[in-house]
Amino acid sequence: MGEVADRQRQEIYLDLVGRHGRIAPAVARLYTPPGEDAADLEQEIRLQWWRSLAGFCGRSKASTWMYQVALHTALTFQRRRHRRLRPDSLDHAENVPDPAPPPGGREDRRRSALHGALARLAPGERALAYLMLEGCGPEEVAEVAGISANAAGVRLHRIRARLKAMLAGKEEG
Repeated sequence: MGEVADRQRQEIYLDLVGRHGRIAPAVARLYTPPGEDAADLEQEIRLQWWRSLAGFCGRSKASTWMYQVALHTALTFQRRRHRRLRPDSLDHAENVPDPAPPPGGREDRRRSALHGALARLAPGERALAYLMLEGCGPEEVAEVAGISANAAGVRLHRIRARLKAMLAGKEEG
C-alpha cells in the first residue's frame, strides 16, 4: 500500500500544481523583492503544498487550499527573513537601484505602479489584495483568510479604495 499511496499522492500533487501552480510564483513575487528570495519562497511554497497535501480533505476548492498554504508560507517566510536581517542592513535599501528595471512600456509602468502600491500595504492586506486581483470573491477570500464573508467584503472595499488612492498619487502608503 505504501508505494501505491505514494504514487497516488504524487499524481494528485502534480495535477494540482499543473492546474494551480501559478499561485506559488505570484505569491513569491508579491512577498519578496526581486531576486533569490523569490525563488526560495516559491520553492518553500511548493514544499509546503507537498507536506500538507495529506491534510487537504477536499472541504474547500483545491485552489483555495493552495492559496491558504501559499499565503501562510509567505507570511512565515517574511517573518523569518526580517528576524535574520539586522536593522542597520536596511538603512541603504531604498537607495539601491532596481537591477532589472522594466522595459518602460505603458503596461510595464502600470504593473510596476500596482506592485509598488501592493508592497506598501500591510502583509495581511496584501494577501487579500492578491486574492482580489486573482478574481476571488468575498466568500473565497473569507475562506482563505479565516474571516466572515462580510468582513472580507469590507476589507476588500477598503483595500480597493487605498490602492486607487495610492495609484492616483493621493496616498503615500
